[in-house]
Amino acid sequence: MDINDGIPDFAVWQHTTFPFVLFSELDELGRTGPAYACLGPETLPKDVRKPIGNVTPSGWQSTRYEDLVDGGNLFNRSHLIGFLLCGDNGSPENLITGTRLMNAGSMVMVETAIEMYIEETGHHVLYRVTPFYHGDDLVPFGVQIEALSMETDVDGICCNLFLYNIQPGIEIDYATGESRRTGTFFALDDFVDGEEEAIRSIPAEETEPEPEPESITVTYVLNKNTGKFHYPDCKSVGDMKAKNRMDVDWTRERVIAEGYQPCGNCKP
Repeated sequence: MDINDGIPDFAVWQHTTFPFVLFSELDELGRTGPAYACLGPETLPKDVRKPIGNVTPSGWQSTRYEDLVDGGNLFNRSHLIGFLLCGDNGSPENLITGTRLMNAGSMVMVETAIEMYIEETGHHVLYRVTPFYHGDDLVPFGVQIEALSMETDVDGICCNLFLYNIQPGIEIDYATGESRRTGTFFALDDFVDGEEEAIRSIPAEETEPEPEPESITVTYVLNKNTGKFHYPDCKSVGDMKAKNRMDVDWTRERVIAEGYQPCGNCKP
């Protein structure tokens, strides 16, 4: 949902085209704080993403719901600033315990749009992602994403969103990360109780969770060398060495969760 009509809260003095990526130190409970960056061609990853299963963000629980969650796992190790934007792989200061819906759905869509914008224009985007916790909870109840393109561009990036860390059909104990099946959802008023000042622009009447995005299975071609994925008819596929090629019948969400980035030519 939009905050402040979608206008990010960056002061004029913060505007810059100098690329940087900054993470907050973990707090006394081991929780991740805001991540802040000026993204551009210089910050895009040069290496292939590697596994991060050894990192356990605060509140991490390896819980599976095969019939409720695409891929089964309730939680992902969610980057505040995605790997495809900054190349950071497994820094604890950049990872939170995020639901599959929030991470592989909403956050990936925002990150992919920004990555494509940078690839196409060579411009820079001021970017900040802030996790919100209630009291001493170990799992954030949501994240705020702010993004603003720096160079003058009619079709530039400008957003200020709040994404709730929820999963349809599952009730989450944000204090511990434990969960259970439920026929109902927590009302969003339960999440924001006492946090009105921190996220003051979120209207209280918005009590329905974001719908789970429809997953459509599409065949993609993965390049194991470059870490990119393509449509089968992409011109880059013809130049791919056989040893680097892998054809898959996966959803787009799963391909990205496996660490691959969309090709800049065919834009899958």
